[in-house]
Amino acid sequence: MLKYLKVSQFAIIENLEVYFDNGMNVLTGETGAGKSLLIDAIGLLLGDRASSDIIRSGCAYAEISALFAPVNANLRRTLEELDIPVFDEEVLIKRRIKVGSGNVIKVNGEVVTLQDLKVLSLKLADIHTQHDTKRLFDPEQYLSLLDGYDKTIEPIKETYQKKRSTWLGALETYIELKKEKNEVQKKLELLKYEIEELDKHDLKPDELDTIEARLRVLQNFDALFKNIKQAHEALESSGSLENIYEAKEALARVIDYDEALPDVQARIESAYLELDDIKATLYDKLDGLDFDPEELDALETRKHTLDTLRRKYGLDLSELIDYHAQIKDKVSQYTDYDNTLEQAYQEAREAFEIAYKTGQELSRKRRQVAKTIERDLKHELESLELPNVSFTITFLNQETPVFDVRKSLKTTGIDTVDFLISPNPGESEKPLKKIASGGELSRIMLGLKTLFAQKESLNLMIFDEIDSGVSGYVASQVAKKMKHIAKNIQVIAITHLPQVAAKADHHYHIAKEQNAGRTMTFVTPLSREDRIKTIAAMISSDAVSEQALKSAAELLK
Repeated sequence: MLKYLKVSQFAIIENLEVYFDNGMNVLTGETGAGKSLLIDAIGLLLGDRASSDIIRSGCAYAEISALFAPVNANLRRTLEELDIPVFDEEVLIKRRIKVGSGNVIKVNGEVVTLQDLKVLSLKLADIHTQHDTKRLFDPEQYLSLLDGYDKTIEPIKETYQKKRSTWLGALETYIELKKEKNEVQKKLELLKYEIEELDKHDLKPDELDTIEARLRVLQNFDALFKNIKQAHEALESSGSLENIYEAKEALARVIDYDEALPDVQARIESAYLELDDIKATLYDKLDGLDFDPEELDALETRKHTLDTLRRKYGLDLSELIDYHAQIKDKVSQYTDYDNTLEQAYQEAREAFEIAYKTGQELSRKRRQVAKTIERDLKHELESLELPNVSFTITFLNQETPVFDVRKSLKTTGIDTVDFLISPNPGESEKPLKKIASGGELSRIMLGLKTLFAQKESLNLMIFDEIDSGVSGYVASQVAKKMKHIAKNIQVIAITHLPQVAAKADHHYHIAKEQNAGRTMTFVTPLSREDRIKTIAAMISSDAVSEQALKSAAELLK
């Protein structure tokens, strides 16, 4: 349950602290005093999105904190999954919303994400706002209400959505291939031309480097021949090698007389051998030099061809060879295009059949749950003074889905449902959104909330004027229903009905005051005497009369 709530710098709330207790807690006060703001603050602690607009004017941030206890088994498991420690069987949630941007959420001192907080809140509390009753006017919301009643629906729905996603991916591939079919022939003709052109030139990876190296020799043949010959002759005719050899021999004769001479003699010998090898290399090079004008012409022509291809395709030679291989593969694919298209068709159709079968399984489970809701809700509505109401969840017929139409399988499944109601015996059932009154909608929603409360292991249920539109004896029955829920789950309810306020175990009055030009909200726990006065004021349209005070005291008995 919610034991303690603190709200600071939140709209017209400057600094407010409230201690709540077990059972049924009601909040009453004039319209605009801040009752719904308090519920909004709790909503932020349970994962609602925040805006800096809620920060009190002139303040840098708003801060809300709440203490929940005790920790039930479901809540403890979720805390363990999120690696959040538990101390003294309590959960302390703090949330700070800053001006501009910035949102810090802590649970038992650990920083968590908004998504983590939402997961945690599912095990903590359920909030009914005035907007929730309006969901009964919107058939698009009915499936979510139905799915939330039985947790075994969710894994089937998740499986269906995965299968649907697989189908959509396969369908997209098939549709794209179909669109391309008209363009394939044009592409095929161009690619065949390019393959034929590149085939004709028989490209090789290192060919251009080899050609350029050979061209450097042929194009500079005269200079190469002249200078290599000159270098060879210089070594051959100058007698330099013989002189070096004689120097080596001379030192050899006195090598034992000076310890430095062996190294010098070795160096001279090395130089002699190196120069002798160089002379032989130059001789071989001269002997191997030849000039073929036809070869030069052929190589220049080949290089020009390769350069032209590189410019034309905008690729270097290695990239051009890769491209050649790629377009050959593509032509092979295009040549077999009909088979490729047929394969994509079969894959998309098979994926559709699998998704559709899973959707049918989801639908069967929903129909079972719908029957349970119809039966259980009728029982709840009888205790809310709707004894003769007839309520049916109907699954609307739809055309057989088509595998290549994306909207055939919806994200939510293959079902479209409507809530039908007949408030009075003898009348045919009609859509809830068309004939239900505000009071009937409030009671149906309360009945649904009661059913959900029995299914969930929650610590807290919050009702923001769920009793709207009812009065008199019906209001008393609504109050009894809230009281019944509060036997097992803490209830916090905002109400304008004296019958509901009187049934509460704990009554809080919310009021606002002007102080130094600022509006401030206050929450005051009421004693029995204060409750009599407050409820009497709720009964009276003008000044509180003695009769209103007696009636209030009677309601509190």
